[in-house]
Amino acid sequence: MSLLEQAKKIPPKERVVLAELILASIDSENEKINEAWVDEVQNRMKSVSDGHSKLLDFNELYAQD
Repeated sequence: MSLLEQAKKIPPKERVVLAELILASIDSENEKINEAWVDEVQNRMKSVSDGHSKLLDFNELYAQD
């Protein structure tokens, strides 16, 4: 089973977090920016887990037009 196939089995909210962490992990010229993104993703994960924030469904959000 490919990595992509395995990732697709992860619940959607967790896939979003995983995607953000992967993007944040890509080498950048400025390590401080990279670290800031990782911190931001972790803060967002905690906020959602603690019930202080909620994720919006992309399709529902843009179907309102």
